Amino acid sequence: MDYYVSKKGIAPGEGILEKPFTTIGEAVKVARPGDKIIIGEGIYREWVNPIIGGSSDEDRIVYTNKQGENPIISGAEVVENWEKADNGIWKATISNDIFSGYNPFADPIFGDWYDDLGQTHHTGELYRDGQAMYESATLEALMEDSQDASDEKAYRWFAVVSERETEIWGRFMDMDPNEHMMEVNARPYCFFPESEGINYITVSGLTMEKAATQWAPPTAFQSGAIGTHWSKGWIIENCVIRDSKCSGISVGKRHDVKDNIWSINPEKDGTQTYTETIFANIKNGWSKENIGSHIIRYNEIYNCGQTGIVGNMGGAFSKITGNHIHDINVRGEFTGAEVAGIKLHCAIDTIIDDNCIHNCYRGLWLDWEAQGARVSKNAFLANTVEDLFIEVCHGPCVVDNNLFLSKSSLLNVSQGSAFVHNLFAGKLSMFRETNRFTLYHLPHDTSVGGVMIIYGGDDKVANNIYIGDMSAETGFGNCIYNGYKDMHSDSFMQTDDCPAECAKKTLPVDIHDNVYFSGARKYENEKGAIEIPDFNVKFDVSEVDGKYYLTTNLFEYGLDKIADLVTTDMLGKSFESDAVYENADGTALTIHEDYTGSPRNGSKTYAGPFAQPLDKVFLKK
Repeated sequence: MDYYVSKKGIAPGEGILEKPFTTIGEAVKVARPGDKIIIGEGIYREWVNPIIGGSSDEDRIVYTNKQGENPIISGAEVVENWEKADNGIWKATISNDIFSGYNPFADPIFGDWYDDLGQTHHTGELYRDGQAMYESATLEALMEDSQDASDEKAYRWFAVVSERETEIWGRFMDMDPNEHMMEVNARPYCFFPESEGINYITVSGLTMEKAATQWAPPTAFQSGAIGTHWSKGWIIENCVIRDSKCSGISVGKRHDVKDNIWSINPEKDGTQTYTETIFANIKNGWSKENIGSHIIRYNEIYNCGQTGIVGNMGGAFSKITGNHIHDINVRGEFTGAEVAGIKLHCAIDTIIDDNCIHNCYRGLWLDWEAQGARVSKNAFLANTVEDLFIEVCHGPCVVDNNLFLSKSSLLNVSQGSAFVHNLFAGKLSMFRETNRFTLYHLPHDTSVGGVMIIYGGDDKVANNIYIGDMSAETGFGNCIYNGYKDMHSDSFMQTDDCPAECAKKTLPVDIHDNVYFSGARKYENEKGAIEIPDFNVKFDVSEVDGKYYLTTNLFEYGLDKIADLVTTDMLGKSFESDAVYENADGTALTIHEDYTGSPRNGSKTYAGPFAQPLDKVFLKK
């Protein structure tokens, strides 16, 4: 059955086209598997809390926009009646009733691996004409602040919370806030089930904004403006998610009595508490049959303080495709070890492809147990720290046909990854991690197969293009791979951070048939490499009507490097997990498409992410 929701309706509605509901929450109460909720234009200031999910992939509950209309689910409420208090300072007093028992201005951001940078921050936020202002450390600091009005950081707020009301103090310079749209976020979520196990929900064509989300580490419940809350089979598509205090989309961990226990009582270190989290959640139902297998596609996610997409365990077996993720953690108010455009733990058999991730603190961070994950055909650019970080994973993990265009392309503190047919234009960094014992799993399963340190190596690196900058940091000139023993060598490595007893276990690498431009340097034992130091590769990214294009002179060189098609047979197994480089469904893998989706015909193909020469490339959204 179809139910209709419209801001133009007259309460009480009946959910039919002629007499629609006026809130989405009314539709939630009556929706059953197979039903569709069609939502019309307007701003819906409510927390959509689904209480029932679909019964199967074919029998879903669908929440979608009315064709051609743009419904917005907002976590914010309007604040009016501002009173001038001092030079550039105004105050508004609001009743705590608007917070429905949860006051984000009394809720400090807190959690494992969170860094407040010396100032308490709250999940509350003040918005001027849709743009978040900056929180002041104290009311006194707000009063004394006298920055340039042209600097957005000059526009600040501070909240004073009492039992019945909250005072919002703001520095507006020469502006009158009564002449602008002023809002405060009042709800922790926009679209998020309070209960676990609300499966097979589709959310399509909605905008979600201004949620008062809390910090989302892997050792605690992970909130988002929209989230799946420990369930299975959601589809989140064609949505806009913006201005979430911490995270945009959550496919994360369930509530647990030991949430943030490392910060609360750090008797055990973070590695141990996280390991205990995995085992506890396996006992509580984490399996392919119960959790994950979500599809997140064609969304735009931006202006979030921590992550665009966050998940631990709950995002396993999922597909994240065609999303445009940008401007994540760019305000610099707070930071921590969980910050990225996409940050996933336990991304088992998760496919991340065709996304454009740019202007984030970090692009994509796969942390612990990205076993069977595939990162394919993504465009990364203008990210601050690095485009891709793979941390303490044992493999297999496949990274193919990506464009890594930021100053730092890759930080690899893992083993058992295959890097094939990528374009790397930035620095490469590889390290071992012999101080942490981390988990690996049985193939295509959440069952733990073992625990081991990261000796480093065991990577397969083939058919990539590296663009240098005449420094030792591009290509493999300053890369730890150059000390690893080769697949076909009996030599060993010993360094200060890896004494003789662990050096003997450093895992071999297989590196061949890569192409190096502009001073990028090959791996010292590489077979089939081509170095082209005297051709200066240029590339430029331009924006046209909200879409991004790459132009390059790369193919003016007439590159004709032909290499073998990459297959399961070529890649073999990852050492520690003893698992095959194959598709998530267990079938053999063949890298038969390039970045654009064009086929790589035959058993031979060009090195790099393009199967044919191109001078202009659409960076998919």
